[in-house]
Amino acid sequence: MATTKIWPVHDSLKRLVDYAGNPEKTEYSDLKNTLHYAGNKEKTENFYFVSGINCDADKAYEQMIHVKKHFGKMHGNVAYHGYQSFRPGEVTPQQCHEIGLKLARQLWGERYQVLVATHLDKDHIHNHLLINSVSFVDGKKFNDNKKAYYDMRDASDRLCREYGLSVIEKPRGQTPRSIY
Repeated sequence: MATTKIWPVHDSLKRLVDYAGNPEKTEYSDLKNTLHYAGNKEKTENFYFVSGINCDADKAYEQMIHVKKHFGKMHGNVAYHGYQSFRPGEVTPQQCHEIGLKLARQLWGERYQVLVATHLDKDHIHNHLLINSVSFVDGKKFNDNKKAYYDMRDASDRLCREYGLSVIEKPRGQTPRSIY
């Protein structure tokens, strides 16, 4: 079961990109976990779970700013920050990241740049989804409203079912962040 939330960011796109892509939160370097992932006792390399959709993960900030400047939309909400958090032990880092990428592509992949970062620093593995507030297609701003929140939750629930994960069957209102 994944809990989800999305909210506007007003202050700094750079701060959010740096937070989401923080190697201390996204590195999969523990030898035991690496061996589990690779299935090969000889592999000890590090893996990072940060990907860009319609942007390069390592150039996301610059590319998002370029879109904003191109359309003259440098003010207001600079981005939207979403998360998708899974029950401890329910997903592997690879599954979490894969599900996060699918969620981002389904919801925003045709119009927006999205940075997907899977954080491994807590018991509950979770995705951070950083959505540029300006569409690279036509310069229109992302419309964050209750429908956008419920669309995100519904899409996440569909993906959880697809992966055989648990889902809250009769959610009431917004799921509190403190669950995971």
